[in-house]
Amino acid sequence: MLLRKPDFYDSFKCIASRCSDTCCIGWEIDVDEASQEAYRNVAGVFGDKLRTNIEDGHFKLLPHDRCPFLDRENLCEIFQNLGEGALCDICREHPRFVEVFGDIMERGLGLCCEEATRLLLAGDGPLSFVNEECDEPEDDLDDDDREIRDEVLSERERIFKTLASSSITFTDKLKAIFGYTGESPFFPLESAHDVHELLAKTESFGPAWDEVLARIKSRIGDASDFSASALPEGEDRFSETESERLLAYLIYRHYAKCLFEGREQGKLYFALFFWNVARLFTRELGGKINAIKMLSRQLEYCEDNMVLIESMLEKLIIEYQNKL
Repeated sequence: MLLRKPDFYDSFKCIASRCSDTCCIGWEIDVDEASQEAYRNVAGVFGDKLRTNIEDGHFKLLPHDRCPFLDRENLCEIFQNLGEGALCDICREHPRFVEVFGDIMERGLGLCCEEATRLLLAGDGPLSFVNEECDEPEDDLDDDDREIRDEVLSERERIFKTLASSSITFTDKLKAIFGYTGESPFFPLESAHDVHELLAKTESFGPAWDEVLARIKSRIGDASDFSASALPEGEDRFSETESERLLAYLIYRHYAKCLFEGREQGKLYFALFFWNVARLFTRELGGKINAIKMLSRQLEYCEDNMVLIESMLEKLIIEYQNKL
């Protein structure tokens, strides 16, 4: 099987207690069956603590949704007492993700992780991918499905090459991929108010997101001319390289899933929508890395939210194309 991964994948290492927003707080942590069985055999006081804090297949979170095994220094007690191999699947793998398309496996790192986001933005040039062989089992695809898969991946590769090209301007890249000329930073929505309204329809992951929405709404106010001129300057402004890498990565993660879920246009324009929200409201979201991290957590990690956003974008793009 062919394994594909982004250029920064192998550089990732969890920064543990140095993370400003640990993934051990605010998430329900499922414990797989194999780990539960192993924990049943751990002796002593720590074994008792393990068994006491598992309920209905997940860890019983403490107040403020804190993992019961996260110590005062934000380090994992399971790791410290039993070693990395004793971590349950989700703790060992997060923020990694994997998609399989027949005899092609694609791996990546979720942008809800600030270290993954930092590595993505820190790249010097266009996002690239590493291909290698692996021994993982393939998914069965008949000839027709394989042909459709190859067409989708070929179109995605065309998009990657366009974003990586040094012979055309960034503006022309956006036009070639999205038909986006830059005159409206909300395309295919019409205004900042529409962007806020769509975000407000998503299921909130918690108070931090609610506060962000309130700040965005306050900044927009009653202005009818909120436009690209409102983009932040200085260190809060996304460079063209950062923008190209972010757009390519979002397309890498989501576009090919149209093979299973449909909404091809919605998945393509999700990348543009995400980028526009991140660059327009960078300060309200807490800076570039935090902006990407919060949007990823709010949107990419909730299936209902992704369906909502992609379906709306798909509808708007089809309506726009029908008018041309």
